[in-house]
Amino acid sequence: MSSFGLSLLFSAVFMPAGAVVGASAYLRVRRVRSLLADGAQTQGVVTRLEAREMSGPSETGGATFRSFGTTVYHPVVSWSTEAGRPMETRNVIGRPLHRTPPAGTEVTVFYDPARPSRWTMPSEGTAIFGVFVAVGAVFVAIGTGFLLGGVLRVF
Repeated sequence: MSSFGLSLLFSAVFMPAGAVVGASAYLRVRRVRSLLADGAQTQGVVTRLEAREMSGPSETGGATFRSFGTTVYHPVVSWSTEAGRPMETRNVIGRPLHRTPPAGTEVTVFYDPARPSRWTMPSEGTAIFGVFVAVGAVFVAIGTGFLLGGVLRVF
């Protein structure tokens, strides 16, 4: 394969992967910040914790986690909308037990009144998603570099 073809191949891998990762993480950051700024606010109670063991590589090509075998906990929060609709929602962020609010803890919930299934807690930070935005941007930059390098070699 020529160096131009190899550059195009690397570009075709890095740019879309970076764009997908970065855009997905950015949308998550934007949604959480929007809910914290403009969402309706109510009080909820952590009713239980759902445990999940971090998995390692599998025969089906699963992801490898540095925390292989570690159990993380997702708080399940019960709360009601302003309209009185009862909700029970599970936080997507799993944390170690010592960093997860225990059952019975009152928590603040911010939600979209038009779509109450879109909700967040103030403790659901955006820092980790900011890292993924940056990683996505770096991948797009690397892919762009491969593309420009390949094109400049042709001319």
